[in-house]
Amino acid sequence: MRRRIPVVFLMLVLGVLIELLAGRVFSPHIILLRGIRALLGTTTGFVLGSTGAALQRAYSNPLADGYILGISGGAVFGLALSEMLELAVSGFIFSFVGSLVVGGMLLFLTRGLKPDLIPVIGIGLGMFSSSLAVLLFMMAGVEASRTFYALWGTLGRFYEYRDIPVIAFTLPVSLVFLLPVLFSDREMDALSLGRDEALALGYDPDRAVRNITVFSAISVSLITSLVGIVGFVGVMSAHISRMYGVFEGKPFYISAGLVGAVLVLLSDAFGRVVLGIDPPIGIIMSVIGAPFFVYLALKRP
Repeated sequence: MRRRIPVVFLMLVLGVLIELLAGRVFSPHIILLRGIRALLGTTTGFVLGSTGAALQRAYSNPLADGYILGISGGAVFGLALSEMLELAVSGFIFSFVGSLVVGGMLLFLTRGLKPDLIPVIGIGLGMFSSSLAVLLFMMAGVEASRTFYALWGTLGRFYEYRDIPVIAFTLPVSLVFLLPVLFSDREMDALSLGRDEALALGYDPDRAVRNITVFSAISVSLITSLVGIVGFVGVMSAHISRMYGVFEGKPFYISAGLVGAVLVLLSDAFGRVVLGIDPPIGIIMSVIGAPFFVYLALKRP
């Protein structure tokens, strides 16, 4: 499995090059902006893909990811609340708190439930949080485009050099909080054998699921505070990795993250080059991901 990751990495390099060259105008300033865009897309896809793979293993449900489980919706609610309170400069902190609240509710509401019902609870939490976010954005008088991009995600919000410090802080922090998720592979391998077997091996299944949910929520919330909601990346990335023959351990999480980065970059470049417009990447991903999600749901026995 480890031998196949370099192939995905080469695809990521190709995706970055396409993102840098996607457009009709070339200048040092434009290339820098596209470089920021490529960095955002790569980190966004990697975080969403890796956390999606981890959450699917944690909840034993192949339809789980940060978007489906409502974590992204909670992050946008926190972001909207910061706008309502006129504390937009602390938006990433409010996003972090909002996602943790939804993650805590998810853990509480899904105790003892069958894995098939977990995405249903998550979708409900996400829709509720997103709807409240829209109301808060409206009450705060935020322009419609800001609300639109928060709900659908975009890599094109950053057009000024003053935005670079925010990116330089948020992206590395999101990756730092992703590390505990990446290093949870042994606990997840034990948990895949069953609760009793995991306990016999010295692992606490409840703590493992809780830790993955919390750290995934933190990473996803930080990314969402920057680019907004981008759905279905985690679901698609994990399943593409499985189709590619990578399905367990750290290679699975890393492969899903790399695939997620490629998906986000290609979706963004597709909108600008093929469609000739700059649509939110969340829309492109949903056009692809929603049918994929339905296919997976129907495919399950």
